[in-house]
Amino acid sequence: MVLRDTFSDKNNINGLIHVFKKAILDSEKRIQAIEQDEKEGVQKFSLDNKIVISNIRSSISRYQKEIMVATYTAGHSIENFKCEYIKYVESLQLTWKGNSGYEQMIWALSIGILLDVDEEIFEKLVDLVRKDDPEDYLIDYLIQSRHPEWTIRINYNFPRPYSFTRKIIEEENSEQALKLLKEYLVKKWYQGSRDTGWYNLHKTNNRSYYGYWSFESGALCKLKGLDYKELEELPYFPYDLVAEGEIE
Repeated sequence: MVLRDTFSDKNNINGLIHVFKKAILDSEKRIQAIEQDEKEGVQKFSLDNKIVISNIRSSISRYQKEIMVATYTAGHSIENFKCEYIKYVESLQLTWKGNSGYEQMIWALSIGILLDVDEEIFEKLVDLVRKDDPEDYLIDYLIQSRHPEWTIRINYNFPRPYSFTRKIIEEENSEQALKLLKEYLVKKWYQGSRDTGWYNLHKTNNRSYYGYWSFESGALCKLKGLDYKELEELPYFPYDLVAEGEIE
């Protein structure tokens, strides 16, 4: 396996995957114990048992997201990455909320498009958006790629950095759209992600670093039919995911 970025090393990133997988197993055991308490009418926490379980499931979803991304960063096969992605989608079924899961949904939809997942998996994400619709331009655009009838609303929940994607999406000239996508990757995406929990993680806590990837950039490249080979050396671009889809 060859690392797909240079901010980590194999021991760190694979060790992190191991830690997160163990954390999920431990969390699932905690849920089982609390569910048994609930059946027996036992309340050990200041919060209601159901709220505690919900919080633990949210943590499991976060761990699974980080396993998924770390798997790609570590250079695992696309097939292994897809397995972790499917687990991530399943974890979102119990936890996702429109007002707090914007990045989660952008990544999940984008990766689904890049992996060309079957309709059953993609529809699980669409159903989540239907139930708790964030009314967001980029989410709408990604869904519309599979659902042509889906209405696109002119609104961005997080204008920085995502509003720049509208320029890429609406640019009809392929060369100009590619130029805009390069600008997004080089100047907009990472710099505009300062408010995320993972920003600068490679500097502040390298052992917890799991990768920086603009999955929506890959999805936009694929959906607009842009020359992905021009983006191979750019930071944050998930080149293998785009290239593998083109080869197939």
